Amino acid sequence: MARRAVPPRRPSSRRSAGVHRAGRGHRGLPPLLLVGLVVGLGAVLAIGTGVGVLVAISRDLPDVTAVYHPPAQATRIYAASGELVASLYRENRIPIPLEAVPRHVRQAVLAIEDARFYQHPGVDLTGIARAIWHNIRSGEIVEGGSTITQQLARTLFLSQERVLSRKLAEIVLALEIERRLTKDEILERYLNEVYFGQGAYGIEMAARVYFGKPARELTLGEGAVLAGIIRAPSAYSPHTNPQAARRRARLVIDRMVQLGMITPAQAGAVLRHPVTFTPPANAGLVGIRAPYFISFVLPQLLGRFGEELVYRGGLSVYTTLDTRLQALAEKVVRRGIDEGLAAGLRTSQAALVALDPRTGHVRAMIGGYDFDQTQFNRAWQARRQPGSAFKPFIYVTALANGVPPSRVLVDAPVAYRIPGAGVWRPKNYDRRFRGPITLRRALEHSVNVPAVRMLSELGPDRVIEYARRMGISSDLRPHLSLALGTSEVTPLEMASAYGVLANLGVRVAPVAILKVTDASGKVLYEHFPDREIALAPPVAYLMTDILKGVITRGTGRAANIGRPAAGKTGTTDDYRNAWFIGYTPTLVAAVWVGNDDNTPMRRVVGGGLPAKIWAAFMRSALEGVPPEDWPRPDGVVVRGGELYIRGTEPTPPPPPPPSPPPLPPEAGSNGAEPAGTAEALALTVTEPQDGAHVRTPVVIRGVTAPGATVAITILADGGLVAVRLVETYLPADEQGTFAYRFAPSIPIPGMRYAITLTARLPGGATATRTLTITEALR
Repeated sequence: MARRAVPPRRPSSRRSAGVHRAGRGHRGLPPLLLVGLVVGLGAVLAIGTGVGVLVAISRDLPDVTAVYHPPAQATRIYAASGELVASLYRENRIPIPLEAVPRHVRQAVLAIEDARFYQHPGVDLTGIARAIWHNIRSGEIVEGGSTITQQLARTLFLSQERVLSRKLAEIVLALEIERRLTKDEILERYLNEVYFGQGAYGIEMAARVYFGKPARELTLGEGAVLAGIIRAPSAYSPHTNPQAARRRARLVIDRMVQLGMITPAQAGAVLRHPVTFTPPANAGLVGIRAPYFISFVLPQLLGRFGEELVYRGGLSVYTTLDTRLQALAEKVVRRGIDEGLAAGLRTSQAALVALDPRTGHVRAMIGGYDFDQTQFNRAWQARRQPGSAFKPFIYVTALANGVPPSRVLVDAPVAYRIPGAGVWRPKNYDRRFRGPITLRRALEHSVNVPAVRMLSELGPDRVIEYARRMGISSDLRPHLSLALGTSEVTPLEMASAYGVLANLGVRVAPVAILKVTDASGKVLYEHFPDREIALAPPVAYLMTDILKGVITRGTGRAANIGRPAAGKTGTTDDYRNAWFIGYTPTLVAAVWVGNDDNTPMRRVVGGGLPAKIWAAFMRSALEGVPPEDWPRPDGVVVRGGELYIRGTEPTPPPPPPPSPPPLPPEAGSNGAEPAGTAEALALTVTEPQDGAHVRTPVVIRGVTAPGATVAITILADGGLVAVRLVETYLPADEQGTFAYRFAPSIPIPGMRYAITLTARLPGGATATRTLTITEALR
């Protein structure tokens, strides 16, 4: 028979709770009670630890009274002189009262960011628990569970780093903000502080950037879009990812229906009528100094550093801008367009970009008549046909390939059969033909037909190659119409390419940003110039000499500024584009005039309004600067009053009969050490011959003593520019012969190479030979 269970006796109340008999201690406490005590003790310890941590963190927190005056971290942009020209974005936030934000817009923000905003005390434990669960499931931090008050605390006082210490600090600050401000005040401050992408801070600026209207006029659909942006401005920006922005807005609408803020019928009406976004614009740049230059710099900053660092990181950006030249450029462009309109020329826009050809520094940039009216920067964003301003690239190619400026071209009717387009008969601007004409005169007077004939002779691909060397990066179509400038380019490209001529063949890429530092002064980026030889100095000098004639006696006489300068006019069919690009040794500027809708102007040519704008700018820009001309480099010779690249000049009369051969050289001649006849003849260069014209690659061969070491140094010598290309050592073989293959990366016709060979003989004596070769015409 089973024994009846007997419940244990309660311990006597007189017995001490801490004393028990041996072997019976654990029987005195039920298991559930024991677990409860352990959990309770853990909770007390956790709470105590949490409170201790919060107290410790609160000692290092910023003064919360700053919530009334939040600190600014604007990125500042400085000119070359150190002048502050822009703060990004000092004018890109427009605070408004909460009453100016429609109720449905406020509800949209609350629905997606903090539905329990008006119920919690600044920290939503339910939201935190939900975030913890989501983070555990995903294995990483994907949700912060932050309330709107916590987000405001983070925006004003903390970093965006997702770590526990920041989250605890965020909680303490949120509780303090809730103690100091009402819920409506917190929501108002939040809506004025939160970032919406594209440089727009606050709901008012966001409404203007994305919808072109003030916040008080936002519809429910537009408010849903803005509310959806807050979580990830870069991912949900309507300007960069409109489809993602629309999907996110739909999620906001669905959430508002779930919360009972709107009815399904209202949601359906919104979804049936998609919102329309305004085109992207450079928000925050209107009203600052040099807005067109800043609009050129800004995309480079965003591409390198990202929106968050640029708009909130307190960067210091040091640029190449010359504020005096920038103000001058703006003045002459506006005055030129105003005069054109007053004369009935039907001109509405212009662009001017100026840079230093020696450094590539962009000194001034005007991208339109008025930045307040349109932020489109025509100086670097607009591609327009250059017309005859493209012809120098054709004739540079000709000069580099052995065609002299005295070459007689034919200006007569010609027809070309274009596959798929029938027969093309190019015509001159004045509809007349001049017959035989020299290359120089054809370019000075911008005659079309000889340029087309020369392009046909050279081949479009070869001309495009030279244009690329000089800095044209836009797509150039290899058609014969390229001679008339039918492939679109930007003013910045043209200024940079003509800068190669101004710099006697050396290309320096244009640059606007010299250095960027962070808020603490640490250098994040620094520019170092990259120079390369694009043209042989004689070629650049000769083209410059021809383009001087454009100004003194050709189509660009309106650009005469009373000092050495060169340039070229450009006009396209029906007067839709007019250009003048010109330069001195220290400054190059490109001017374009036209209309945004590509409508024709009234007989505006490059030698008219654009040349006048250019001259007005250059005269004032160079005021006080002594006139300077280009020095003639080696390799340029004069024959009969014309300049030639050595080797292309007219053939001289036959030389007299040769003299008898000279006697063998004496010991020590030709640069060898005077160590006897054997030593003097210890180094002989068998090929190439001194003074030879060669087509690289070329093999340098010679003979010296067996076992000697031969040092070879090769300089590319352009007269003003000498670049060391080769410095190598090689042993002679058992017969004393040696060979070295020289292959420059870019063979430039007319380039001279100075070659020095030094052999060190086994006995320690040395012998040296020098020779010069010239890259032959191709």
